[in-house]
Order: sequence, then C-alpha cells, then structure tokens
Amino acid sequence: MTNATKSSKIALVVCNILFAPPSFANLDLQNNSHEQITNLKCDHYISRNQHLIDGQSMGVNAGQTLCLEGGTRGPLRVRNVQGSASAPIIIRNQDSVVTFAPYEYSIAVENSQWLRITSKPVEDVSEYGLRLGGTLGVGTLSEQIEIDHIEIYRARFAGMLIKTDPTCDAATWAENFTMTGIRIHNNYIHDTESGEGMYIGYTGRSRTLLCDNTLTTVYPHKLQDVHIFDNKLENIGADGIQVNSIQGNTFVNNNTIYRTGVSPFDLHWQNTGIQIGGNDVEVRDNLIYRSGGNGMMIEGDAVRVLNNHIIYAGENGIFARNMAQQDASIQNGLPHDYKGNLIIHPGSYALKLYAINTASAHRIIENSIESDGSVDAAGRPKTFSYLNDSVLRHELNNHHYVTQSAY
Repeated sequence: MTNATKSSKIALVVCNILFAPPSFANLDLQNNSHEQITNLKCDHYISRNQHLIDGQSMGVNAGQTLCLEGGTRGPLRVRNVQGSASAPIIIRNQDSVVTFAPYEYSIAVENSQWLRITSKPVEDVSEYGLRLGGTLGVGTLSEQIEIDHIEIYRARFAGMLIKTDPTCDAATWAENFTMTGIRIHNNYIHDTESGEGMYIGYTGRSRTLLCDNTLTTVYPHKLQDVHIFDNKLENIGADGIQVNSIQGNTFVNNNTIYRTGVSPFDLHWQNTGIQIGGNDVEVRDNLIYRSGGNGMMIEGDAVRVLNNHIIYAGENGIFARNMAQQDASIQNGLPHDYKGNLIIHPGSYALKLYAINTASAHRIIENSIESDGSVDAAGRPKTFSYLNDSVLRHELNNHHYVTQSAY
C-alpha cells in the first residue's frame, strides 16, 4: 500500500545517503576477489620511451611482472601477452607514479590473455600509480583481463573500451569467440569528454560487411563471467557503465556513479547511469547520483536489480524491457527481480517496466520511492509504469514517500 509522508529534512537524508552508501558487509564477493600484488620484483622494465610491449618478441613468460618507468609518458600498446590462470602477467608502475599524457588512447591491449593491469599507490603523491589521459582499450580477441587501481582522468571518448568488433575475420564472430573473465574493480574514472565511463561489449546485434566482394552479415561476440565492482565514476560524458551482449554470469556491484550524460554524443539515449544488455545479470548495491537520463536502462531476461540507490535521475529511475517487447512472438523469457532499491526524485517514473511475455511474474518487492507527488496523464502516481497487462508482475511491500526535492 502507498505510504505518503512529508519531511523537511530531505536534504540531510540525501547527504547521509551520498556519504554513507549501502553496507556491503553481507555481499558475497567470492567470485570478485582479487589477489594482492605478490611479485614485488620487476622481471621487465619498460622505459618511458618504449611504446610497444610484444610478449612474444620480448620473451615474457607467465607469472612475470612488467614495471613501467615513472614520470610522464605517451601511449602504450600491449600485444601477444599470454599468462595463465595460475600465473597471470602483471603490468604496473614500479615505485613512482606513471602519468600518460592526454592522447586518443593510453593503453591498448591486443591478442592477450590472463593479464592484469594494476598499480601501487605512491605515498603522499597519488592513490593510483597509473594515471591515464586517454582510453584504456581491450580488444583483438583478448580475454581473461583484470584492470584495477587505475585512474583515468581524461578520455576523448570512453574511459574504458572493451570489445572485439566483428570483422571479415571469422575468428571475431560470435560462433568462434566469447570474451570471458573480465574483472574491473577499484578504478577511478572521471571527466570523459563525450563517451562512456566504461563501454563493454558490442552494442549492435549484427553488422553487414563486404567480405570477399560478398555482403556478409556477421554477429558480435558475447560476454561471460564479467565482474565490475568497487569503481568510482564522476562527470562522465555519456553513460556511466555500459555492458552489452551479455550471455551470463555478469555482476555490476558496489559502484559509485556521480553525474552522467554531461556531454553525450547522443543527447537522447547515451546518458544513463548504468546500461545493461543481456541475460543473467546482477546489478546490486550501486549508488547512482544525478544521471542525465535514466538511472538504469536494462534490456534482457533474468536480471536482478537489488539494493541500489538512484538519486535525481534525469528521466526514469529504472527503464527496463526485453526482446519480447520488440518481437511479441518471443515467449517465456525469465523475469526480473527489483528488490530493496531506493529511488529518490526521478525525473519521470521510479520504474518503467516494458519486459513482456515472461514465463512468470516480475518480482517488485520492498522498494522505497520518494517523489514530489506528481501524477501522470491517467492520474496515477509516478511510481511504477507498465507497458500493458502482458507485463506480468508481483508487487509486495513497496513504499512511496512524498516530499519536496532538495535539489
């Protein structure tokens, strides 16, 4: 039942939420755990003047550490680096801060597996031993990549760009390659100029190319086993975190996202806090404050949206749909779960749910919504909105509070 109250202390409440985000003590991070840097020695030294690391030509072996010379440097291309599950290769700073001067990209990873790009803090100088003035890209069939404790302080487009675009090379097609094992955590990304904070996975469903003088439709790879957690993003040109082409086992947890859609390349769509495209995804314990558009935009089945705080979204707090919404012949997709989310003063609805024809009802449970009490054209409060009755749903113990906005 709707519960409407007045409060004159909303500004204080919002401030407390911002500076005391959700408790993560009970969150199971066993799949998100990462090893501390244990190899303190440097097996290879990379000078500021070296702009290519080729694992094959340099004889880089699994388990080795490559240390970057401190100071300001230009971009770095990383190619053919092959670690192993038990002995990944590490690239990091040595003892001082490495600053990549502003450029189109800072680090580009190609044809590499079981690689970790990380850094050590430098006391009294920077929490981040690697500071990137351009995009960190991972492509060309790379996978099993971990990126952590990196600052990206400027990017002309996206802060991180992680995908292999399908080309006429059959190795890049969905039937031949799935990108697995991506770990992105404890990074600080801010002030991207026009693109996303993180752009992960190909956004289109297919691509038509001229291959051997024949028009050929090719399909992009899927993503599996992706964990994105404990990152901080601020002042992002377009979407904060965008993950698409997800096949399963993907988690976007514990991230703090402040101001997205600041200067997007597409004013209508590329301005969300978190955008998800795919199936079997958990989005949990994130704080999204002042997204330019929707706080979250979700397309897929079996998506779990749990315990997030979404504050002052420019449009809906959450907008969600599935493939059946665009093709009504699709039936029996798995439903969504929305539980324990706090949505404060969205620009439109708290939850706009257009995922239809599911095998069972979506679960919308124990969410708290605060708004100014405005209603839609049908006179209904702007809490939940559904496409039509083909959106099966079960609502239980949700709360609606009416207050003035503190913003």
